[in-house]
Amino acid sequence: MIRWACIGAMILTLSGQALMAEKLTGREAGVFVGVDYEEDFDFPAGETLTINSAATLTGSIVVTAGAERPRIVYRKALKTGSKTEAEEFAEAIKVEIGRDTEGPLISLRAPSNAPWSGTNKSGRLELEVFLPDDCSLIFNTSYFDIDAVGPFSELTVTESLSRIQVDNVRQATSIKVSNRPLEAVNLSGKLAISNKYGRIKLEKINTGGETGTVRNEHGEIIIDSYQGSLDVRTSYDRLSARNLYLIGSKNRIKNVSAPILLEFDSLNTGIFRINNQYEQITLDIAGEVAARFICKNGEAGRVVVENMTIEPTLVYDNRLEFTAGSDIGDNAAEVRVSAKEAGDIIISGPE
Repeated sequence: MIRWACIGAMILTLSGQALMAEKLTGREAGVFVGVDYEEDFDFPAGETLTINSAATLTGSIVVTAGAERPRIVYRKALKTGSKTEAEEFAEAIKVEIGRDTEGPLISLRAPSNAPWSGTNKSGRLELEVFLPDDCSLIFNTSYFDIDAVGPFSELTVTESLSRIQVDNVRQATSIKVSNRPLEAVNLSGKLAISNKYGRIKLEKINTGGETGTVRNEHGEIIIDSYQGSLDVRTSYDRLSARNLYLIGSKNRIKNVSAPILLEFDSLNTGIFRINNQYEQITLDIAGEVAARFICKNGEAGRVVVENMTIEPTLVYDNRLEFTAGSDIGDNAAEVRVSAKEAGDIIISGPE
């Protein structure tokens, strides 16, 4: 009896190991893909979902709102020429669903000494997350591309080194990325965006009474349709924004060594500070103008005002102050434009 019990235990153990083995198929030359796994989880209203990943793991995360049943679907993609090695890679990758103090927690795990570390091989995870509308998200996933389509209430991405695309966040958005493009559309409320050596593209932004902050070092910034207050800075790459309707007293736009191009729907309220060190500043105003302008430039630069009736209030070396518009009251816009070195200042009105 003891002998058969031992044999039975061995059979069960071996059977269990066989069931745990990853079924892999070849997607393309040198890449093996596992089966799709699906798992539901509880996500009570008012909680925040956090997704964490290991530093040795790469992949993609696609998040979609509108689901009645919160769940994840994931698969493993292993880059190696050996199926046996791919099975080893797959075994090293784990997906766990738990909880932390904020709410549900999805952990994407791999060992710090992953079997593909230091080689041209890789273990990747492709994760899809289906969530209810108006939930909050935090991504601590440095090497995962993120595509997130809301509506979400809040979304935070910390210290990413991968591509980010976000659509429809209603209350607060905070994204920090390096070396990869960042695109976001349909954002409302609080806004904090930063990048290094990668493009930022923002579209259809409304910060309401909040001041949105956008920072980029050595990367282009493109903004299309922005309403609210804006504090934006870049360096050594182009900064362009169109369909602007800026309000409040904290609007700051700064570059160092690349052109600034701003297109306003109208310019009749708010305080603006626009600075560039070595390149041109261009302001195109399509609609109503009621503003005081204070323009300063370096010895090699020019101030050009066109298609606008102005009343100069100060003309001096490298300095021009004037008003434009018929209703220059206490609430009119104040625009301070400075091109310190060789940059020109070009201001074009709607006339």
